[in-house]
Amino acid sequence: MKTLVDEFTEAKSHGLGSDNLGETLKAASAGRVGVLLLESEHIIPGRIVSDTGNYELADMDDPGVADLLDELGELVDTMGGQVLVMPTEHMPGKTGLAAIFRY
Repeated sequence: MKTLVDEFTEAKSHGLGSDNLGETLKAASAGRVGVLLLESEHIIPGRIVSDTGNYELADMDDPGVADLLDELGELVDTMGGQVLVMPTEHMPGKTGLAAIFRY
């Protein structure tokens, strides 16, 4: 039985997955993310600055700043994708996210 991590690894090797925040935000904005794995303890402070997935990093103390991974999760959920939060030791990489694209 294939795990989601295995599915992500295979999808990424075929250009249908990513652990890059910018690429995944753009795919999520287009409704392309089918499954999103988020690392439970990882935080990327910033804000999404457009509906096309552009973002800027910021300090968590700045007003209007959120965790970009939380924002990404909400966007994927809104677009009908599945969002799963996983412990660090089960994540396939170090970026805090792993996305499997629908197409």
